[in-house]
Amino acid sequence: MTKNEVLTTTITLSIDNGSSHVKVIYDHLDCNFIFPNVLAQPFGERFLLMEQGDPLDFLDVQITSPSIESDQYRHVYVGNLAIGDEGIIHEIVGDKAVQKKAQRPETMVTLLTAAAYAIAKKHEDAIKRGKKRIKAAVNLGTGLPIREITKFREEFAHKITGGVHSVTFGTTPIFKGITVEMEFALPTDISIDDVSGVYDLEATSKSHLSHKGFGIADVGGVDMDIAFFKPGLDLDQRHSTGAKIYLNDALESIRNEVNSQGEELIASTAELTLMLVNKEYEIYAEGKVVFDMTSLINRHMRILAEKVLKYARNSWKHVRYANEFWFIGGGAVVLQPWIEKLNAELGLPIKFDTVEHSQFRNVRGTFLMLDHALKHEDETAAASSDSEGVSEGGSGSD
Repeated sequence: MTKNEVLTTTITLSIDNGSSHVKVIYDHLDCNFIFPNVLAQPFGERFLLMEQGDPLDFLDVQITSPSIESDQYRHVYVGNLAIGDEGIIHEIVGDKAVQKKAQRPETMVTLLTAAAYAIAKKHEDAIKRGKKRIKAAVNLGTGLPIREITKFREEFAHKITGGVHSVTFGTTPIFKGITVEMEFALPTDISIDDVSGVYDLEATSKSHLSHKGFGIADVGGVDMDIAFFKPGLDLDQRHSTGAKIYLNDALESIRNEVNSQGEELIASTAELTLMLVNKEYEIYAEGKVVFDMTSLINRHMRILAEKVLKYARNSWKHVRYANEFWFIGGGAVVLQPWIEKLNAELGLPIKFDTVEHSQFRNVRGTFLMLDHALKHEDETAAASSDSEGVSEGGSGSD
């Protein structure tokens, strides 16, 4: 095989396109990565001292796709590279947060970038040996919020499957100049984000949720999905609902207040999210504490926790069989201390997912469903082939 030949491959991939971070799993559960949902339109040329570092931290991509019409999204920095860039920054806050996830161009940009990176990462050895082009058939699992699933599922699926998408890496270390062409299939259609998380929670926790009636809220940076399940993991479509909570906007308010000190102390809401998850409330510069965010964060997060808990209780009070209520998702990790303080007075049977798994529940559940569907498809095809063989053998003996 010569260096110039195209490498053809297939990949199984699940993507949770969260409004704060994009989470991805490919091929098996241990192959996963995460990056901030931040885009930047590059300003001028990127100055490179050395072409080294983790490619995930330097996602510089040029995209050609029938689903991306605007020129401003043809060449973008994505994730950590976009944070702090001098170009026009796109985060899911303000007007972007009001838009539907299925219709935001940022959703397709990060989905295609994530898929291309997973494919390149899978074939990193071949790339190091000189491969420049990869054609991939992608079996994709991904989801939408409950509020969007009925109305926008078909539109979103068409954006993904309606043509060939091409991503070329620019100054990204290791993958510089690599082009990945992708065609997508959706073996499990578009899933419901919150529901996907339940399947992984049941598969990996000791809570035996399948024997219970319960509610669960997936708290994200913008949306909060609330689903109820009867025993047997039977989704209650009547009572399941969703709302916009705009956690990212609250984080943006905190960030702006901190940065009003005259310094760009926090570059993005994604950076602030990680600080809150790690309970890092003090900001250091030149080895000294230059800002303590504790009181500022307490003020904003308590208001938001009250809002989230109110949404959950308003739905829960009408569901008599639900004996407990779970919170999952990155937003739940951020808000957990304040929700727990509020619940100390209420005494409700509320449970939180483990911090290390909470943010990845949806993408893990989506991957498990996708993997199961593909294996079942293979088994069905094999059974059909065996059946045809028996039939042909029988006709030959007549």
